[in-house]
Amino acid sequence: MGLPDLRTALAQWATGVVVVTTVREDGTRHGMTASSFTSVALDPPLVSVCLASAGTTCRSVRRSGTFAVNVLAYDQRDIGGRFAGMNSSAEDRFALGNWLTTGNGATVLDDAVAWLDCAVTGYHLAGDHTIVLGRVRAAATPRAAAPLIYHDRTYYEGIAR
Repeated sequence: MGLPDLRTALAQWATGVVVVTTVREDGTRHGMTASSFTSVALDPPLVSVCLASAGTTCRSVRRSGTFAVNVLAYDQRDIGGRFAGMNSSAEDRFALGNWLTTGNGATVLDDAVAWLDCAVTGYHLAGDHTIVLGRVRAAATPRAAAPLIYHDRTYYEGIAR
């Protein structure tokens, strides 16, 4: 199976949309939209995200040892798009939405469906990506809302509650 066929096949997997945030070496906030996020264990509380090994987010997470996962709601398509874009600076991405800092220093979206503040517990190289394992230090569900869904390279609004 060639890479174009693989990408097309994988695009058929519907997934929720998250924004992964961390801190850059210069202390500024950084974030990116991701769809490779999963719960790993409840005891201890572990999650994972897959990040491009050569990317700014992966380098920043490695340096800081921390990241947050923000689960986007159906009406936060613009935030998902902004953090997926390559044309906005790291700070410009945070201009949309109300972002807070947790007691651990993580940047979280005030009205996300859920957010998780994580400390890195391990890195696992997997091809051109790194699987980052994080222990959840804090979590919240700021509002009940249907999730933003990503399928076939398109955002879909989840079924409203």
